[in-house]
Amino acid sequence: MKNNQLKRNRIIAAILAASLLLVQFGCTSSSTGDASSSGTSSSASSTASTDTDPSHQLTQEDGLYVLRAFKPTTFMEFTIADELGFFEDAGIKIDYVGSLPSGVTDYQMIQQGEIDVSYSGHPAGVAQARLAGIQVTMIAPGMVDNENNPHVTYLVDKDSDIQSLKDIAGATIGIAGTGVCTDGYLKYYALENGIDPDSLTFVNMPTGGQPEQSVLQGLIDVTDSHTPYAGIAEATGEYRVIGTTWDIFQNPAAGLGARCLPDWIIEDYPQVAQGFVDAMYRARQWSNANPTEASNLVAAVLGLDSGDVKVLVQDSDKNIEPSYIDLWFQIAEQIGLWEDGDINPSDIYTNAFVPADAPASDETLHWDGTVHNDYDG
Repeated sequence: MKNNQLKRNRIIAAILAASLLLVQFGCTSSSTGDASSSGTSSSASSTASTDTDPSHQLTQEDGLYVLRAFKPTTFMEFTIADELGFFEDAGIKIDYVGSLPSGVTDYQMIQQGEIDVSYSGHPAGVAQARLAGIQVTMIAPGMVDNENNPHVTYLVDKDSDIQSLKDIAGATIGIAGTGVCTDGYLKYYALENGIDPDSLTFVNMPTGGQPEQSVLQGLIDVTDSHTPYAGIAEATGEYRVIGTTWDIFQNPAAGLGARCLPDWIIEDYPQVAQGFVDAMYRARQWSNANPTEASNLVAAVLGLDSGDVKVLVQDSDKNIEPSYIDLWFQIAEQIGLWEDGDINPSDIYTNAFVPADAPASDETLHWDGTVHNDYDG
């Protein structure tokens, strides 16, 4: 009994170490887009637009357009695009200005003029942002769901009576925040499988690793686990997988990432929008072709051990697939995020920027094992 408790304590410590990423990458204020971090005080910077709104202007440093972004906290092809120089090749420099403050979406930060790019959301979030009057558009796909590398993994304690998702009625479930890919998926599953969604109790646990830790402590029954925490938890042997998003939908669309720019950049700086799409396409292709290197690269950026970060399969298509967007609308409308007709799927994305083919040199490109960018601003 004592040995089991010691083992559990080590597991909890490992998960807490991963959760410290959010503290490490945290910022003490939602006002992260100051002049010094965005490069506007640099003598090498220059204003590149005549827009009268000062927040609707991009600066340039060493001939590169500067896009401000929050720091990465999980596996994202955005990180790969930056670390491997794909953004620089496309004439773009990424300036990291802090982490996303708790309780605030990246779309709100774009609206406030704090950042210029959203690289970690999903189509439903873009739709909600536009419904709230935030002019942001999805211009590239990101990850997709996959049987072997699912978007979300549902975990319980290995000794739990819950054997599968069919047994979740009455369960207390830890989630990272409300949304389609957190409580939304399970509400959808419940409705589709004759389970009363009101029987599910969702507990918001926004700190990374906290839901996994809480499962072992018996505070919750189930956690919806994303990378890197799903991989770390599974490797301990103390958890059991009761299902994944692939089990629910068996459709790559269920994991679709939405990579977005504000409309003013798309309209005023089409060359930047095109460069962004090109760089992200290269990163998706490279990640799919080099999953081990991609995992190790992102782990190094996040300060984790090699193998801790599960690689998410990337959409290999150049364009955003309309049927994928339709699925997100179907889920969102069924769980009541908005009513049918409030917004149309075609309102949230554009395929105007078709990426160029990845250079042939990408086929032999390898990560050199070094983290090149400054994520502390």
